[in-house]
Amino acid sequence: MFRLGYVAAGFLALIAVIMGAADSPSVAAYYSSFESRIGYWLLLGNTRHCGLYEKGALSPFPITKAQRKMEEKLYTRLGLGSGKLLDASAGSGYVAMYMAFKGFDVQAIDITPHHLQDARKNVKANGLESKVAVDYGDYHNLTSFAPEPFDGIYTMETFVHADNPEKVLSNFYRLLKPGGVLGLHEADFSRNSEKLQDVLRLSHCQNTLEEGGYERLLSKGGFNEYSIEDLTDEVLPMWRLFGIVGYVPYQIFKVFGIENRFINVMAGVEVWLNWGNGRYISVRAIKP
Repeated sequence: MFRLGYVAAGFLALIAVIMGAADSPSVAAYYSSFESRIGYWLLLGNTRHCGLYEKGALSPFPITKAQRKMEEKLYTRLGLGSGKLLDASAGSGYVAMYMAFKGFDVQAIDITPHHLQDARKNVKANGLESKVAVDYGDYHNLTSFAPEPFDGIYTMETFVHADNPEKVLSNFYRLLKPGGVLGLHEADFSRNSEKLQDVLRLSHCQNTLEEGGYERLLSKGGFNEYSIEDLTDEVLPMWRLFGIVGYVPYQIFKVFGIENRFINVMAGVEVWLNWGNGRYISVRAIKP
């Protein structure tokens, strides 16, 4: 695994020198970059979210099992027995499929073309076309949906990409039925820095909320019942893996001044080195 990571890093370095990188990429550009696509494929099996582990666990393997546990956690936090869900930025569709296997009907949306292709392919391969609909959709503009069609709405590490978090939350509120549940598995931070802002900007997460921001946003958005669960310790094994695998390539990239062209390597190492400056949280809110 480590040797594979270093070989991949060397190849990516050559690509970066040739191709360059955007200073402020869009969400689609970030996920469509060669580094993102090869990295998610090599390390995460093309699933675009963290795994959930027992506190104190050292090994991140098997990663796919931990990712299913994270999906189970989101399902449990939603606390819904059945109904219709909106997966607001579905990636390759793994979370939507998990929810479908639990009995839900899922409307999955995304704005990245290859995500939509992957999700449709995965849904079809698992025989879930009648349970999961995959369509282009931007959670900043959900006017194509009538008010209150969903029993639940969730994001899995994608609300951090919102250009306008308040508008997105307002859209979610409009689409939830009374008593409907919003589930967000996301990140916030307690200590800001220039390096953190570089990481957030290059991964199009520049509006990531500071600690306490979700409480204020939910209250302002009309949600009067909400809870936040800190899962930071339970995602550490995966981020430790990112930090260890990426450390040497990251130092090499820094020598040549090209570290900003490898945002996932940068993020993996910097988050690991500065563990404790941010949190991975599970947010649950109910529409009155």
